Amino acid sequence: MPKKKKGFSLGVGFYLALSLVVFVGIMIWGEGREDRKANLDLLTPQTTTHPHIFSFAEDDTTIWMGTHNGVYEFVDQTWQRTSKELITSDVMAIETNPNNPMNIVVAGHGFVKRSNDGGETWGSAENGLPNQAKPNEPDVHYLAMDPRNSSHLIALLASADNNVYETKDGGDQWKKVGSIPQGAYSISILPSATETILAATETGLVRYNVKGRDMEQIQITNEPAYGVLSLSDGGTIIMTESGFLKSTDLEMWSDLDVDLNGEMPLGIKSSKKDPNRLIIVTDQYSVYESNDGGDKWFLRVS
Repeated sequence: MPKKKKGFSLGVGFYLALSLVVFVGIMIWGEGREDRKANLDLLTPQTTTHPHIFSFAEDDTTIWMGTHNGVYEFVDQTWQRTSKELITSDVMAIETNPNNPMNIVVAGHGFVKRSNDGGETWGSAENGLPNQAKPNEPDVHYLAMDPRNSSHLIALLASADNNVYETKDGGDQWKKVGSIPQGAYSISILPSATETILAATETGLVRYNVKGRDMEQIQITNEPAYGVLSLSDGGTIIMTESGFLKSTDLEMWSDLDVDLNGEMPLGIKSSKKDPNRLIIVTDQYSVYESNDGGDKWFLRVS
């Protein structure tokens, strides 16, 4: 495993930040629906919401952030509310179809929704998912789109058993495919083996091969991994205590040298059209971007 680098170290600081996010999330959840309906037009580190996920939007340039109180987009160095229809939704996942950018899937506590007009309107996409116990089901914590087939998505639910569901038609119908132990921080689909799920966990990066209703588990790394990203060119990036690591074969890993000026990364995402375009958002909601696969990074200012 590569040695630690200068950019950042997760270590104890990560656990403190993670604990704080979880604590704040529980407090906010307990305050009830009134807080979720608050008119939080700007997202800042001081607002009473917290982020779950970020992603490129349908134009492959704008960045969206899914939060406890809907979706925000990064415009003029600020995070501004967008998609007003999702204002009361606790958005845990956002995936955009690179072949049809108007097609977007979002998921979270109590819903999976799909838009065919770039987020102007949304419809339910829950067929096959457990959704009878409204408003809490389906409780989707992670959603992953196949980098090479946008109709293929995997949903990881919050339940302990039978928590992995798959769709191969863009969300028209979901089916149960198995279980991943609770505690995964993120998931992705390995593009070179589309029946393979990668999970970032406390024990490291784990590979799950889907074989019917069975899930074959293979340990890839042993250092705690807090995020995993599969690239359309076959590469994989993970976020660990040592920093960001990149591999083309899940065996040899190299450092991505990222200086975040002391801020804590929330994760890393890529453009689905260009795997060399990467973005990192920090706990201060700063946006760092790379156009060369992670060799050089710059602070986005607009």
